Amino acid sequence: MSPEAARQLMDRGAFDRQYANVSTPSQPRSERLPLLVAILTLLIWSTLAVSVVSLSAIAPLLTTGIALTGGGLIGLPWVKWRSLNWRAVLVGSLSMFGYHALYFLSLQWADPVAASLLHYLWPLFIILLTPVMLREYRISRLHVFSALCGFAGAAACIASGPAFSSSTWAGFALAGVSGLVWAYYTVWSRKQRSVPTSTVALYCALAGVLALGVHAGIQGASGDVGTTSMLGLADLSLRQWATLAFLALGPLGGTFYMWDFAIKRGRPTQIAMLAYAVPIASTLFVGLFLGRGVELAALVGAVLVSIAVALGNRADRQVQKTNQPSP
Repeated sequence: MSPEAARQLMDRGAFDRQYANVSTPSQPRSERLPLLVAILTLLIWSTLAVSVVSLSAIAPLLTTGIALTGGGLIGLPWVKWRSLNWRAVLVGSLSMFGYHALYFLSLQWADPVAASLLHYLWPLFIILLTPVMLREYRISRLHVFSALCGFAGAAACIASGPAFSSSTWAGFALAGVSGLVWAYYTVWSRKQRSVPTSTVALYCALAGVLALGVHAGIQGASGDVGTTSMLGLADLSLRQWATLAFLALGPLGGTFYMWDFAIKRGRPTQIAMLAYAVPIASTLFVGLFLGRGVELAALVGAVLVSIAVALGNRADRQVQKTNQPSP
């Protein structure tokens, strides 16, 4: 090969490397849509606790069953029945049922503000489970510190709330376990990227039917007769039906499809950091609904959550920079 030809090849290689470096920033752009979808999902979820509290007169399993079944019906027309992964359907359905049953019970057995905050351990659990279940991800100490900072912000909101009592510890325990179940489901969903988002419809529908079945069994054991009386549907008011419809369309319906999309295409650790803003908004909604107003502790929590998100994003950038191959 002549020196001139060799020089041309070297120049071409330099151009290719330069072009590759210029195109690298397009990767974060591909994560913007999932991030925006995740933010919208989290905003809608911040209304879940106050909606459940407003339905405190209804059995938790009945609320879970009606809302999840309605949420599942939304996506059933798009389910790809011929290529279903039934193992994924089983895990997703049980996770969906277990999470909501535990969470709704905790809101009724314990102070709803405290239970809601303890339940929001799930962003921390997501960060800790991500490197365990997903080999392509790793976390740094800054990730863990930012997660703890975020939880501290969420916990700060409880400072002005009712004190813990021994009679409500079971509710607090259920709230923590529900957070762990949701974190597992979230990271597991990322691992099942080949499973279409439309399959979430079956998760919701089957979990809802299971909840209704368990509720009907409990009511039947108490001596009620008739399907309607066992389920308690005849006793629901128009306002309660409207709230259940909102849950099915929003926090317990459409948001699960949005969450699945965001988790499978975005960065789980980054989304988990943003999730710490939900308990702040959720606490404000519940506090206003119960007539407590806005406390200073909620504002302190908002500041801590903002710091946590900033630290988490910085940790993500550091990890990505470390993982980039040397030129």
